[in-house]
Amino acid sequence: MTDVRTVVDHAGAPVRRTRWRTFLVLAHTLSGSLRIATRSALGRLQADDVERVLRRWTKHIFDISKLTLVVTGVENLARARPCVIVGHHVSLLDTPCVIASFPGPVRFVSKMELRQVPMFGKAMEDAGIVFVDRKNLTRAIAQLETAKELIGTGTSLWVAAEGTRSRDGRLRTLKKGAFHIAIELGVPLVPMWIQGTLDVIPPDQWTSATGQRVTVAYGEPVETKGCTRADVPRLIEVVRTRLVALARQCGAPPDVDAA
Repeated sequence: MTDVRTVVDHAGAPVRRTRWRTFLVLAHTLSGSLRIATRSALGRLQADDVERVLRRWTKHIFDISKLTLVVTGVENLARARPCVIVGHHVSLLDTPCVIASFPGPVRFVSKMELRQVPMFGKAMEDAGIVFVDRKNLTRAIAQLETAKELIGTGTSLWVAAEGTRSRDGRLRTLKKGAFHIAIELGVPLVPMWIQGTLDVIPPDQWTSATGQRVTVAYGEPVETKGCTRADVPRLIEVVRTRLVALARQCGAPPDVDAA
């Protein structure tokens, strides 16, 4: 039986469309980033500091956005931690939803270009963000030492299934990166679907809406022990099938599968 939990409850909040809430969220994001960057620059950044800032940041965002966050399938994670989460990504709001819904520490894989941002790139790396060169698979695999260290501490990784955000919420071609990472690290792949964040704030928009419901659904883990690169196409097919099933379970449109 699927476990359904309400993680953030703003049920009954009125629907209001404003811009000032979006700017307030950005202000809190900048404030939290500066805290981490400052401690990183001083050589004082600890894992507990990062967790504290992330949890405070997510609370501020949910208090401002007045959304209700529901999570399903948490029981699937009991035997799959740490893991590589292969998640559909559509909105900047996805990140706090993952942090709030996942029962344990989780960090993210990001594009290498962000590592070059002065001060903040180093701070992101110190905070546990794993930078991967998506254009060079050989180099990307060599960059997984940080990921191995994180996994060794019980921290899971979230990787965007399509390598970037979907602009319309539909699921397109899954990139191989997450699958190579899981195989190299010897940890399970966990499919994850997020439904509803596009209703809060669509891409390239400043106006956001309150009173929305967001669902994060975790699917059954896919084991990678004993797998090699030759297994990647099979693993992609298995995970994609489970992602589509999760999407439909969450009420996604019938044409969600854009393959």
